[in-house]
Amino acid sequence: MDRIINATGSDSVYLWYYRSGKIVKKSFNNRTWIFVSGDGYDLNLLEKSLDATNYIYRYTQMNDIYGLNNGIQIYLKPSKIQDIVARIEQAFGYRLRIYNADINVILRFMATRNLEFYGLKDLYEEDMDINSVEICPVAVNGKIKSVIINGKEYNNNIYMEVYRAIEDNDIIVYRNYSGEFITLLHEMKRYGYIISARFGREKSFDSYGRHSYMPGTIKIKNRICIDVDSFIYRESGLSGIFELSRISLMPAEIVSSITPGTVVSAVEIKEALKRKILVPFRKDDYEIPKTPYEFFSADTGGIVFNPEPGVYENVYEIDFSSMYPGIIVNYSVSPEHISGQKTSFLSSFLRDLLERRLFYKALSDRSDVYSKRNKALKTLLLNSFGYTGYKNAKFGRIDVHEKITYIGREIIEKSMRIAEKNNFRVLHGVVDSLWLSGNGSIKRIIDEIFEKTQIPIVVDSHYKWIAFMPQNNGIGSANRYIGLRTDNTFKIRGIEIRRRDSPELVKKFQEDALNILKCEFNQLHEKSGDLDKLKRKYMKMDGFDMDDFRIQFGINRHIEEYRVKNITYYLMKNTGYDQELYPGMSVSGIIMDKTHNIILGSTEFFDRKYYSRLLERALKPFDFIVSNSCNNIPYFN
Repeated sequence: MDRIINATGSDSVYLWYYRSGKIVKKSFNNRTWIFVSGDGYDLNLLEKSLDATNYIYRYTQMNDIYGLNNGIQIYLKPSKIQDIVARIEQAFGYRLRIYNADINVILRFMATRNLEFYGLKDLYEEDMDINSVEICPVAVNGKIKSVIINGKEYNNNIYMEVYRAIEDNDIIVYRNYSGEFITLLHEMKRYGYIISARFGREKSFDSYGRHSYMPGTIKIKNRICIDVDSFIYRESGLSGIFELSRISLMPAEIVSSITPGTVVSAVEIKEALKRKILVPFRKDDYEIPKTPYEFFSADTGGIVFNPEPGVYENVYEIDFSSMYPGIIVNYSVSPEHISGQKTSFLSSFLRDLLERRLFYKALSDRSDVYSKRNKALKTLLLNSFGYTGYKNAKFGRIDVHEKITYIGREIIEKSMRIAEKNNFRVLHGVVDSLWLSGNGSIKRIIDEIFEKTQIPIVVDSHYKWIAFMPQNNGIGSANRYIGLRTDNTFKIRGIEIRRRDSPELVKKFQEDALNILKCEFNQLHEKSGDLDKLKRKYMKMDGFDMDDFRIQFGINRHIEEYRVKNITYYLMKNTGYDQELYPGMSVSGIIMDKTHNIILGSTEFFDRKYYSRLLERALKPFDFIVSNSCNNIPYFN
């Protein structure tokens, strides 16, 4: 059976069918349209302008999410849309509303023809068997020294091995974080191993307050190319990318290179096209005007309350499954619904997505493919909430975002009352999770909460004990805790072992400390001596590899923009590649002298006092657990 695995083009679209292990392309002419609505007088002027062109148009009525619109439908090639939109806006400003003008060409082609990438017979079917390879060059000082192909490192005949891998596979997963794959392809070309490829430029950007870096993209002729550092690939592999391509109708290459939020937007647009709902080009409805009182009342966010610092025995963590998407679905939250209409576009399409995710979640332990599809869909649903309040999202509106968080607060408050009624004490709560201590029936609580809220809720963890850490001011931290589950695994948040900028020395120390505390609640106070012995061992700093002292530093600006010459500045300066470092990237080094900001990418020496301070700080959570394990009395009703 032929299945579509990719599509390219614009005015002519080429569909890539996978047939008997080979790619077969078919070409299709692609014509489309835009819709323009507004005042009758302005539409008449637009009609006269169109009469002077070769464009075909007609007066008609079409629906956006708010209802019926009178306007003009203009038929044209995709390549002409940008030009005509610019002309309309130049002539009319924003008096005319334009729809369906900036939709991805491939997405629109697939949706309007009811086509699908990586089609499945049913949800149980596993992925297509497509030839794929992962190629990761290893560069030292800008020169390729070896290459890792599907986990195997090659030091000899590198060019031939890479050429053969690309020729024999249809999906190429590559690493190009520092431009090493582009360097490799250029070197191969000089030696006669020619791969037809196009290269995109690297870029830095801000997202949710964080600097991010995107390496230069690579497109190889007749191949699907995916960056190994793609967020979606890292989280859910090729199975996750196929799943998101399948439900968004975006090619796998594009899905792998955009944010999950952009995939959410693509899914919304796909559903709008299939339901014949117009997609606005520019939005003017992203927020209803509010008085200051209304603003501060609405803009409260989710519930977060700090726990009392301490160590607690026999604690349950209950967690709502996809709480905010569930609210959208079960409470019919959508821009037009808030405006008083009965329809609810967002909830209707998210229902299918949520049910699909819950299906794969239930099967995730049966197959790696199901597990990865579940992870990809979970990421998508998490971002679906954020996009409801993003003003540039096609169907985003801040009032929807505020309505969802308002309902979420009511659900958490109702759940707390139910827990307390059933002889449990609420220790902690964060947005969609509660930590409860008590000896009642947790199943009864779960069932009653679901009955009252209609949002699925599960026991995320059952802890033998859990320690909530204090902040510097003594108040309990909402996101710093260590808990030992009843299956003897730990759940950890907010300590050094979870931080990317912690050296391996510190992570190994905390891992060993966790193993010491892998015990019953009433045994914790006995572990002080073992921790002291561990501390003395690590403070000697003997027998460790130099890479154990290496620290990752995130870059948040170009080197010439650093006003304060901090340790990151000096590390960038000392790498010798400052022209190749961009905001959002990271660099690593070993601190030789913190006082004088001496840090090098490679060295045989390190600042013993500095790393001693890191170990002292890393020990604090464990000292807190041991010293406080006798102070907390388990809660009984």
